[in-house]
Order: sequence, then C-alpha cells, then structure tokens
Amino acid sequence: MISLRNKILFALLALTFLAYACSDSGTGPDIDPEPQFNSKAAPGDSAKSFLESDQYTSLEIEIDYMEGYEPTQEGLNSLKTFLEERLNKNSISFTTTQIAAGGQSSYTTEDISAIEEEQRDNYTETGSSTLHAYFLIVDGEYSDSNVLGIAYWNTSMAFFGQTIEDISGTPPTAPSRQQVEGTVFRHEVGHNMGLVGNGTPTQSDHKTSGSAHCTTDGCLMEPAVETGNIFQNFNGEVPNLDQLCIEDLQANGGK
Repeated sequence: MISLRNKILFALLALTFLAYACSDSGTGPDIDPEPQFNSKAAPGDSAKSFLESDQYTSLEIEIDYMEGYEPTQEGLNSLKTFLEERLNKNSISFTTTQIAAGGQSSYTTEDISAIEEEQRDNYTETGSSTLHAYFLIVDGEYSDSNVLGIAYWNTSMAFFGQTIEDISGTPPTAPSRQQVEGTVFRHEVGHNMGLVGNGTPTQSDHKTSGSAHCTTDGCLMEPAVETGNIFQNFNGEVPNLDQLCIEDLQANGGK
C-alpha cells in the first residue's frame, strides 16, 4: 500500500517532468516569438528587407490610384527594371487597383496615411517570404507644392498625379508622363532602400546636408528629382543611380 507521503512525492515528480517537457518544446515563456513586421516605421528602416533575400525572396507592390491617374505600363516597366537590377529578389510584381477620387486639390501626409489605412489590402506577415510595399497615386498636389512623390513609411510611398501631369509634356522639349513616373517611382523606392545614408550606410561622402539625397549631379537620388526640377534640363533619359549610391546598396545586401 502506497503511503500518503509517497503519493505526494510521485505527484511532485510528475509535475516536475511536465514542466521540463513544456519548457523543452519550444513554446514556453523563455522562447521569444518571431517579431512582427512593422509597416509604420520610418522610411529606410527596412532597407535590408528590400535589398537582401535572406528572409524576403519576393517583393509585391500594391498600387492604388485615383480615377484618371492610372500609372502607365511604361512607367511601371521602368521601375521593375530598376528593382531587378538592384534587389536580390526571385520575383517582383505589381497589382493595380482604381479607387475613388479624393477630389482634393492638395493632400497632406496625414491625408495620405488615412487613405492608406482605408484602402491598403496587403501587409508583410510574420514568417512570410514576401515583402509587401504600397503605392498611392492621388488626384491632387502635395501640401508642399512642386513635390512629385514622398516616402512616408518604410514600405509606403505616395505620388501626386496632378503634379506629374503638369510636368509631363511632349518630348523632346518636355518629359513624357511615363518618363516622369519612371523617375519618381524609382526615386521614392530608393529612399525605402535606405538611400542616401538613411538606412543604408554611405561608403563615401556623397550625402547632402539636411536630407537623404545625393550630391552627384544627375543621380537619381539628387534633390531635384523629388521636386521635378531635374526635368528643366531633361536629356530624354530617366536618371539612374550614380556609382556611389550603387556601392552603398551593394555593401548593404543589394546588387
């Protein structure tokens, strides 16, 4: 007959074994869960997620555009070529969706982020191999005039259709709409790739004072691109990155 004392000992041993088994299963309190991807971090904070393929092997860009401002296929092709040249990704794809017109003459960053909250469908999920980014093309201008686009979160960018349209014209005296789109699409993604010195460290001194732009004339990341001033002396070519920016990306996991 088992005594009460032995029964208590057996019970304690069983509880000890159960606790050990639980802690060894990988689901106990001492095991940190995989952190969730933060889609509301600062531009450039996810530079490595764009550049490397260690975790995210695919990039999908969701593009919402307001009525009348659908991006041209040529503009998207220009962006895709650029991304394939610089990102270590097995696949890069776009989805485009028309959304209702906003009807505002100008939009603040707060307006833009509120529209994204309502319209964006896809976010990067924990454990996923796909990085999701977001483009919003609105039917007005930015609240600070003469701005073609902004990167406002680490995977979120907005473009101002009315300003793009105003700058566009007929080559060779003015850039075509697809050339303007290709240029500003590349430029804003460049900011979320960490250029210049804003998530992707610079390998040499080519960062402008007070902003994440390049000091090299004609580089895709020079400040004149964001305002469209680069098109005042347009030579018919969509600007590309200069060698210094390329070296920065390569040192941070890009191509």
